[in-house]
Amino acid sequence: MSKSIAILLQKGFRNKFEPQALVQAFTKAGWKADLITIEDVYAIYNEKGDYFAHSEKGDLAQYDALLVREVFAYFKYAINIISYMKSKGKLVVDNNLATEKMMINKLIDGQRIVQAGLPFPKTFHAHTLANYLAMLPIIAKETNFPLVVKHRSSGKGAKIFKVEDRLDLENLLTDLNEDNKLGRYYIQEFLPLEADYRVLVVADQVVGAMLRIPKKGDFRANFSLGGTVEPAELTKELETLALKAAAATNCNFGGVDIVYTKEGKPYLLEVNRTPGFQGFTQAHGIDVAKMFVDYIEKLMENRK
Repeated sequence: MSKSIAILLQKGFRNKFEPQALVQAFTKAGWKADLITIEDVYAIYNEKGDYFAHSEKGDLAQYDALLVREVFAYFKYAINIISYMKSKGKLVVDNNLATEKMMINKLIDGQRIVQAGLPFPKTFHAHTLANYLAMLPIIAKETNFPLVVKHRSSGKGAKIFKVEDRLDLENLLTDLNEDNKLGRYYIQEFLPLEADYRVLVVADQVVGAMLRIPKKGDFRANFSLGGTVEPAELTKELETLALKAAAATNCNFGGVDIVYTKEGKPYLLEVNRTPGFQGFTQAHGIDVAKMFVDYIEKLMENRK
């Protein structure tokens, strides 16, 4: 009997390269693989227990394994689904979402990175506009403009702003405060870069590195925003930093962003927990999706 896997994700990611590549790789390996959109999963709790099903595919417990991908907006509900699958004895590969709970938070990851003694840009956070404005003299002593303002849970280069001076910063903070979400943003020093790398970690192993080149006129180097990539040498320093960052953030899979300033100093920017790997596949010609299949098949075998 062939094995089956449900790949849990949000609807907006269903047609992206990565989930499609994963379905193809699992299918090629003899699995039945379905993309399960979390928005279409409903739950029932009654005297028989809990029950989670997809509106079209049915009971999620029909699958042997669950792979959790992009569930940013629904991660708390995803934890409920993970609990259900585990209670049914299914293999769950969730990059430690169920144990971390608040893992989709760059501020928490940044704290863990600095607590591990790893290089990280100077970062500032407050919950209110008044507190941010009160912090401006402190920020001015610590670093210089320009600065970057980031959303703590953003991905793919979204919700990241560059401000050139104090007036720009005050105006942006005021605008962000209008929807009462200012506390979700943090301020970070802007680093003049010599190189920007994405190091891919799959199953606690470094696969390789790629150099990320921003689109002309953009300071963000994300492939999803039109940036380009090319293969890069995986130096010992890149490998060591990536593994330490993944360990610090309790991340089995991750795209670790490491930059070098013009002075040659490395900094860890973040660990992306559901990394895109289209650019990496193109840069290196490595079948990353197949690596996920191999890892999950190994976990299945170890359960016997």
